[in-house]
Amino acid sequence: MPDDPRDPFGAALAAIRSRLREGRFGWGEPLVIKDLALDLRLSATPVREALALLAGERLIERRRGQGYVFPGLTTADVIDLYDLHWTYLHAALTLHGRGAATLQKVLGSHGDAPALPALFEAVVEHTGNEALIQAHADVLARLSGPARLEAELVSGLEARVAAMTAAIGRGEIAALLDQLEAFHRARSSQAGEIARRLRRGPQI
Repeated sequence: MPDDPRDPFGAALAAIRSRLREGRFGWGEPLVIKDLALDLRLSATPVREALALLAGERLIERRRGQGYVFPGLTTADVIDLYDLHWTYLHAALTLHGRGAATLQKVLGSHGDAPALPALFEAVVEHTGNEALIQAHADVLARLSGPARLEAELVSGLEARVAAMTAAIGRGEIAALLDQLEAFHRARSSQAGEIARRLRRGPQI
């Protein structure tokens, strides 16, 4: 949470976003404003405003008569999100790509051994297309729950990331596309198990 007491909305938004990324909420769990406000040591108003914004981003749901809840994902939901994510990555490399040199530079700004989300971000950021960058960030946020489980369920994840990074380093965009597609197929094959584990509740 930001330390600036002059921005309670920013503090609430950052704290709740962090909890969403960390998997602190279970499938269908209600997000009670007064409980969150007490836990975050904030008044209810900035917490309510933060939840409204997150609902607008479809990271949580607002249900009539129930308030805000952390949404569950069915197998079909997970597959749909994976398909959308793959579409954005493919578009970034084939429709809007600015070349291997630009991609190498952007990836380098993420560090020597980037994690998978950073690699995805670099692929999209190198396009310079703000609409695509924002849409990709939104789908990555919605995939934060499944992404936590991929390390357990997708075989050879570290080797896959290393191979993708190496392909970028060599400027082999076609090879990178092949590896991204293989990863897409591998994680999509685990969508049912991912959805099942998400329904069990927080994984921390």
